Amino acid sequence: MKLRFLFPLVLLFLFALWAWIPPVRGQEEHHGADSSFQLRNLVILWGILKGPDEDRSWVCIKIIRTGSEPGPWTSYRLEAMDPFSQDKEWVTPREILGKENAIKERRSSFRDKTGRRIYLYPGQGAEEKPTTIIFYQGVPDTTPEFLTEKEMEDYFGRAMMRIKKP
Repeated sequence: MKLRFLFPLVLLFLFALWAWIPPVRGQEEHHGADSSFQLRNLVILWGILKGPDEDRSWVCIKIIRTGSEPGPWTSYRLEAMDPFSQDKEWVTPREILGKENAIKERRSSFRDKTGRRIYLYPGQGAEEKPTTIIFYQGVPDTTPEFLTEKEMEDYFGRAMMRIKKP
């Protein structure tokens, strides 16, 4: 008889405990796939500045905040990865996410480590984990190539005009 009354009390206690504990938020992962990508108030644009060969060509990645508010992320980091061996290396140190951020890498750096992962962090603490990761399997096929930096910057400006602001 006593067990019959104990069971509902245990259930009530477990429900109250479950409701009281804050939810654990996981990491979001998004496949960038295209040379222009938007996630909430963040836009990522890719361009290639052509040189005479791969060693003198540059892959340029722009990370642009579109809103007036900082949004959910305050810092970022870029990682290069070999999709087969899983060998990784940091391309950039952890940096503050400004209104406009530019990363410039030699095109030849994509030869061995083709993948790129952009880690977005909510703060700047050293022990803090990223809340969002945007990954690319390589330079997106849709990435345009330019002969001058001015042409590329003009393209980035036109791309931003086409993108809807949140």
